[in-house]
Amino acid sequence: MTCPRLPVDDDHGSWYFAVQVRGLDGQRQRVRQGGYTDSEEAQAAGRALAAADRDGAGTGCTLGQWPARWLAAKDALRPSTRQGCATHIRLYLIPQLGRVLLRQLTSRDVNGLLATLASRPSPTGRRLSPATVVRIHATLRTALNAAVRARLIPVNPANGAELPHPRRPHPVVWTAGRTARWQPAWASRSAASEPS
Repeated sequence: MTCPRLPVDDDHGSWYFAVQVRGLDGQRQRVRQGGYTDSEEAQAAGRALAAADRDGAGTGCTLGQWPARWLAAKDALRPSTRQGCATHIRLYLIPQLGRVLLRQLTSRDVNGLLATLASRPSPTGRRLSPATVVRIHATLRTALNAAVRARLIPVNPANGAELPHPRRPHPVVWTAGRTARWQPAWASRSAASEPS
C-alpha cells in the first residue's frame, strides 16, 4: 500500500535499501534500512554494507542480536551478574538500539542512549538512578569489547561515553545532638502510622 501524500509531497517519506549479508552464524540474511532522503543516498549505504560483507560473517549483526549471543557465551558470570546484564539488554539496549547494525553504531548513538536513560522514566515508571545508567553502560561496553575481539567492529563506540556522575551519600556521624533531634520526629511518625 502506498501513502497518498507521496505523489504530492516531495518531503514526505524516505528511501530504504535491502541487501543480503552474512549473519553471525555465516548464513545469509536480509538487512533492510531506511530513513534516507533520496535513492542515491540509500543505494550508497546499501553498497557500503554489501562491501563490508566481504570482510566476513557478522556484517548484518544488530545490537539486538549481539549482546544476547555474547551473554550466552559467557560461562564464568555469577548468576546475579548474568541476570543484571540480561535485564539491561532486554529492557534498555534492545528497545533503544536493537535495530542498529553493530558496524553502524556510533558514540553519538551511545551518548543518546545514555541521555535518554538518564532523563526518561524506565519501563517500570521510575526514573533510573545515575548508578543504574552507569551499570547499563558497563554491560554495553563489555559486550562491544567482545565484538571488537570477534572482529565484528573495529572500535568500541561505548568507550569514552558521557556518563552521569552518581552522587554517593555523604556519611554522617550520629552524635548525641543528631540522635536527640531525630528521635522525636521518628516517634511522631510511628505514632501517626499506628491504627486507631
